[in-house]
Amino acid sequence: MRTSILTQFVCLFLLLTSSYVSAKDVRYVSDQLTIPMRSGITTSHKILKFLDSGLPVTVLETSDEGNHLLVALTDDETKTGWVEANLLMKQPSAREQILVIKKKNQDLKDQQSELKQQIAELKEKERELYQVQQALAHLRKSAAKPILIAEENAVLKKKLGEEQAKNIGLVEENIILSDENIKQWFMIGAAVSIGSLLLGLLITRINWKKNDRWA
Repeated sequence: MRTSILTQFVCLFLLLTSSYVSAKDVRYVSDQLTIPMRSGITTSHKILKFLDSGLPVTVLETSDEGNHLLVALTDDETKTGWVEANLLMKQPSAREQILVIKKKNQDLKDQQSELKQQIAELKEKERELYQVQQALAHLRKSAAKPILIAEENAVLKKKLGEEQAKNIGLVEENIILSDENIKQWFMIGAAVSIGSLLLGLLITRINWKKNDRWA
């Protein structure tokens, strides 16, 4: 039972806190002057801080007559004080808006500068990539030359082998022809020798018969 009540209390506290945070009334100090933030609503109260024009503050409370507001600094909500209501605006001051616009313009310029730098880097990388591609193409071309030379050498070796085979065939044919010529010359020589022998015998025979007749 106690746990349920505690849970409900925590939920109610969180709900009230979130409603308070979401319902913050943010106002801006007038851009025409610097105003004092006092400990009370009268001029006799102590000045706690001077608020510069354009400074945003959070409204915490309104005085009974509605002429003064209890405000807290947005960047440090522990610092609170009273200011005149007519010295605050619900919209940022013109100067503050100009500063915001200038800051946005500067941010855009910075982004543009970064984009230009990135484009320059991309172009440099593209140039380096082109150089690498050119180097690879040169290497491929250089590597293709030995392959082409090897192929040409293989073709030349094949042709050389064929020519050598032809030369061997011609040499063998020359040897065969030489053997046949030797045989033919040997046969011719033998025929001439035999013919000479027969001719000699014939001549000798003729001379002997003539001698017999004359005798």
